[in-house]
Amino acid sequence: MDNKIILITGCPAAGKSTFSHKLAKYLNIPCFNKDTIKETMGDGYGSESGEVYNKGSKVAFMLLMHIAERFMQVGQICILENNFLHLESIIIQKLLKKYNCECFTFMFGGDLDVLSERYFNRDTERHWVHGRAKNKETIKNHALKTNILEVSFGGKIVNVDTTSFEKIDYEELFGIAKKFIY
Repeated sequence: MDNKIILITGCPAAGKSTFSHKLAKYLNIPCFNKDTIKETMGDGYGSESGEVYNKGSKVAFMLLMHIAERFMQVGQICILENNFLHLESIIIQKLLKKYNCECFTFMFGGDLDVLSERYFNRDTERHWVHGRAKNKETIKNHALKTNILEVSFGGKIVNVDTTSFEKIDYEELFGIAKKFIY
């Protein structure tokens, strides 16, 4: 098997984490989510630690890259999930090049008004390390300002519109990922 990795990225509240867990189970390969790492750090340090809230995303990304590099070193496939930003994509590209690793990306997006509404409505249920959005426009503006849907890692990209979860053909997406791996 060639050195390969699957990235799942895109807008907040687009269903990236849910899809990554389903895909990992379908393909029987490990999946690592930056938010899960950040939440685990928060649970370990406790809510009184401002460091996790202030620097948690950066440290969680660094740990995610450490894990990814260990997999690339031994030629094992894994899934990485996060709403990667431009500077993070540069770090990932360097790792891919260093280990001659082929990348496949699922880019999750959709109508930003719908996604912002979805994010805002689930916001109170999220782990405390994520903070709280002030309003729906804050979420939408973040996605626009960071150009989150324009991040590139090289390799093939499949865009997934999650404006309506009911319209997504998960079996088709699983098949595309399986074809990439084998």
